[in-house]
Amino acid sequence: MNFGNTKSGLAAIGSLVLFLAYLPMSVAQINSTVYEDFTQTILCPYLINPSSTDSSYRFKARFNNVNELGLARNVSRFYFDADKHLGGGEEQEGYHFGGIQVTNAKIGDYISRSRLQLRYSWLGRISQRAFLSSGISLGFINYAFLTTQGGTGGSDFGPDGSIGLHYLRQSFSVGLAVQQIFRPVLIPVHQSFRLSRLYNLDVSKRMDLSPHADLTSQLVLQAADMDTYSYGINLLASFFDLGLIGVSNYHVRKTSFSLGARNIVLFNSSLLLMISYSIYHHEITVSDNHIEVYLAIQR
Repeated sequence: MNFGNTKSGLAAIGSLVLFLAYLPMSVAQINSTVYEDFTQTILCPYLINPSSTDSSYRFKARFNNVNELGLARNVSRFYFDADKHLGGGEEQEGYHFGGIQVTNAKIGDYISRSRLQLRYSWLGRISQRAFLSSGISLGFINYAFLTTQGGTGGSDFGPDGSIGLHYLRQSFSVGLAVQQIFRPVLIPVHQSFRLSRLYNLDVSKRMDLSPHADLTSQLVLQAADMDTYSYGINLLASFFDLGLIGVSNYHVRKTSFSLGARNIVLFNSSLLLMISYSIYHHEITVSDNHIEVYLAIQR
């Protein structure tokens, strides 16, 4: 185990966390994005970039559910994401993947936001040690409002989509993506809502801590129409390729702690289960902490 490299890497990550934590809170936040809604973008990078390919499996399905614990117990969010290896290989000019992603955010009894997108991505070698991936997802988004329990209100659909690129090496990747590319205007009731175009930059690095432990770090920067931005930092440690421990920080707004297990074999499939507990940092005393459950099944 190289303790010098490990300490240097951890010190660099710690310095970055402290630097971002002391940025002024006056910077405008991006609200109601998929990236903000869910915690483990390391485990499901398709939430922020449709080009996030992985040739180590033939099929993978991800399920995630978030429930608030405080006064806002009628707030819940979930997503389902499935990805299928369609064929190809290095000798056949790259790998091809197809996928689908469904998300829903329920905000109280009267507001919900739903998305459905179909996805295609490609992964190809560009040098002996480097790969390039690209991806596109297209679908629609729906905003629904109920103003009373009697059911009055309305809903509206609009086009939704994202495009992205990734540069990958064995233990490092950097990606760029644009979400909500159509900037639809939704009018579910009498008020209109224009969705901002989102620009995402994600950087990931994996380090070996010992022969039986590694650490993956991820930094995500997200800008809305290049006017406002938010960021997130995710750290995920793996031990003996079985146990997982993670910590995440989103724009000095919430901190999440995660515990999980992977490579659980069931019916010729491999399972990964992760449970995250998030603490929100507000000046007000209303608690809206939440529990997030992530499950992945792959073959």
